[in-house]
Amino acid sequence: MGTNERLALEVVGLTAGYQGKIVLEDVSWKVSRGSLAAIIGPNGGGKSTFLKTIVGLLRPMEYSKLHLVGLPPKQGRKKTAYLPQQEEVDWSFPITVLDVVLQGRLVSQGLFGRYSTRDYDLSLEALDLLGMSKFAHTQIGSLSGGQRQRVFLARALVQEADVILLDEPSTGLDAKAQHELAEIFRDLGDAGKTIIAATHDINCLTECFDQILALDGQVLTEGTPNEVLTEANMVQLFARHFPKISASGEVTVHEP
Repeated sequence: MGTNERLALEVVGLTAGYQGKIVLEDVSWKVSRGSLAAIIGPNGGGKSTFLKTIVGLLRPMEYSKLHLVGLPPKQGRKKTAYLPQQEEVDWSFPITVLDVVLQGRLVSQGLFGRYSTRDYDLSLEALDLLGMSKFAHTQIGSLSGGQRQRVFLARALVQEADVILLDEPSTGLDAKAQHELAEIFRDLGDAGKTIIAATHDINCLTECFDQILALDGQVLTEGTPNEVLTEANMVQLFARHFPKISASGEVTVHEP
């Protein structure tokens, strides 16, 4: 296996944004296959923009290289699943858990293909693997946040995705659900899947992820949790976003 094939993601010189506004500038990052990788940074720092550009929801303004599983974007995205922020999903839509998971099979058979018996079997197996088979015929919006994440992970599995991108997967989850999600990530990593998650939940990073990219419009630093999660880096990354209360009670955002 060549060097490129050992990488789940390779980005060089990526500049991206929307409506002509640059949000990310000159971002380069490599993620090895089977890694649990996290992207951290302040709100507006470009985490979501990075993921959406990788999966093709936003067009990059400039880049030197963008490969997924050693392939150019168009081909590599077929082996990549994307789980958006929960607030971007219409949870009131009348669709069952099984229907959501079955959608993962459309990647290989096309939008107007018909589901086969194998598609149903794989979807039910994925739900069972993630402890969600008893909810197969439940409307997706009636589930808890943690259960919804399990359903979307099941969809990624039946899509046969090698790389799974998640945008703020722990939002709205209690501590128990977060730790359960971290265990699922570890199991998927052990199975050879690559997890790349944009997250604000720094507490679980040291115990779950093995690689971190710190973003604030550009790359601040990247490396292992011990290398990235230093006091100096956290102050540089987040200090200007901390609220400051004056003697008169006025709340402002501190600018260092």
